[in-house]
Amino acid sequence: MRHGRAVWRSVQLLGIALLSLPMFIWVFANCSIVVTAPMVIKDCRWLPNLARRLAGVPLDGVYWPDPPPPTLDEDGLYRVGDSLVKKPRWFDEFDRLLHWAIDDPGTRRDLNWMFANFFVGGVLAGLAPGLIGLGIWLAFTPYWLFAPLAVAAGYLLAPWLVQVHNRWSYVMLKAKHDGVMFRFWARVRARIKMLWFVTAHFLLALGTALASTVVLLIGVVPIHIWGLWIFAWVPLVMMIRELTSFRRKDIPSPYMPAPVLPAPRPDGMYRHRNQLHKTPASYMRSARYRWVMTDVATWRDFASAYVDTLFGLVAIPMAVFAPSWTRSLQLKVSSWLLAPTTKAVLAQRVHQLTTTRADATDAQAAELRRIERDLHDGAQARLVAMGLHLGAVERLIDQDPAAAKSLVAKTKAASAEALVELRDLVRGIHPPVLAERGLGDALQALALDSPLKVTVEGKVIGRPASPIESAVYFAVSELLTNVAKHAAATRVIIHIRHTEHALEISVIDDGRGGASPEGGTGLRGVQRRLATFDGTFDVTSPPGGPTIATLKVPSPATPPPAP
Repeated sequence: MRHGRAVWRSVQLLGIALLSLPMFIWVFANCSIVVTAPMVIKDCRWLPNLARRLAGVPLDGVYWPDPPPPTLDEDGLYRVGDSLVKKPRWFDEFDRLLHWAIDDPGTRRDLNWMFANFFVGGVLAGLAPGLIGLGIWLAFTPYWLFAPLAVAAGYLLAPWLVQVHNRWSYVMLKAKHDGVMFRFWARVRARIKMLWFVTAHFLLALGTALASTVVLLIGVVPIHIWGLWIFAWVPLVMMIRELTSFRRKDIPSPYMPAPVLPAPRPDGMYRHRNQLHKTPASYMRSARYRWVMTDVATWRDFASAYVDTLFGLVAIPMAVFAPSWTRSLQLKVSSWLLAPTTKAVLAQRVHQLTTTRADATDAQAAELRRIERDLHDGAQARLVAMGLHLGAVERLIDQDPAAAKSLVAKTKAASAEALVELRDLVRGIHPPVLAERGLGDALQALALDSPLKVTVEGKVIGRPASPIESAVYFAVSELLTNVAKHAAATRVIIHIRHTEHALEISVIDDGRGGASPEGGTGLRGVQRRLATFDGTFDVTSPPGGPTIATLKVPSPATPPPAP
């Protein structure tokens, strides 16, 4: 009975061996296609798992668990591989699944086993049934005397061959530490990833080229002849820009600044060059049409779609042999047309400086009004009262010394209060702790003064420029005030970190969320304050929290002086 079961098991293992090589070819072909690789790799695991069950290989720990959904990190961004994104796209999600499927050591073990099992496992599994089949065939030939020997040999060797097959499967399929094969499959994965990037770039360029062809065919002639250009041409161009943005990864935007509505003339009309418009909508339609038509980047977008498509036809075969070099060359070809021109960079810079200068002027005027109001309502009023008290003391000092002493005491108290208010005013202009001890200690002082539980993580290296220190200090102070007033938070973290040329500070709270710069003047004020120094301010605040407000300012921090 034992030998009979071993023969039947050998037949089963032979069937698995015959399926192994076609399954390996199917998985490898889909890995070359890339798009279907994660799904096919997961669906084809049933065959090696069947071999594991037959060989008694434990299934625990063979594969990585399914990847969890992307989660926000401390910066309020999603981590996708080695990149941080504001919102994962389908491309990022696919890249994450591809990493999970191909990086899994269990996947590499399965592929090694599928390829080797057809040859090694097929021989071990097919030897016993082959001998028995040979004996049956010999029984009907002149060599029938050898038939019992062949059948007996296959029948007797079957248990031993099954045992050897199980041992071989156990060695191939068990979960174990990675070594040479890990490094081999890591290189394979890197090649597949580069091949996918090259292919995806080509597919995006091909889609944009097809859309560009349609836009040019229906837009350049019919729309302009029929007079619909004023309504239809700009949306079509903006659609091409959106499609092109998928290929413009890590390449700055090359477009000229969008037109803005000017102040109306005394007669209520709007002038655009030598043309007068009665309504703002009419002015903006004409200005936006001229904006997209005269911007060189518009036509470079159209050209880049065709250039990237043609280069992609050559790049995909090249990527099979030199993926990294091909990907780098592909990006250079794209940046040749997609990167901003010198004129566009200057125009964007002028537009940014104009905006930040206006914001800085408004902020300075508001600050001067605040100081004037505080002086007028506080210290100035108290000084006027002190002058009146001293005049009364002068009149009463001979007639009623007791009343004069009382007024002197009130004047002394008023002078102390005026001094406190002046100190508070000075602290509001530039806090002494900031001037004396630097930004790091000033942020610690803010944390101690806050009514919330505030934790400061990280430290400020060196001393940024004094205006930048002041802007960051008041920005963080404004954020903590907003949290205390509106967030209903119990805990706040001030996270400080340095990049190569910037200082980044995140204020993270566990409040109700829903904060937005469009929802009030406080956060917009922080944006304007930082924009003066080419700083940025981002807020991630989903309903229910947490809220993560991140400010970033250029700061080539100098090392602290030696003691």
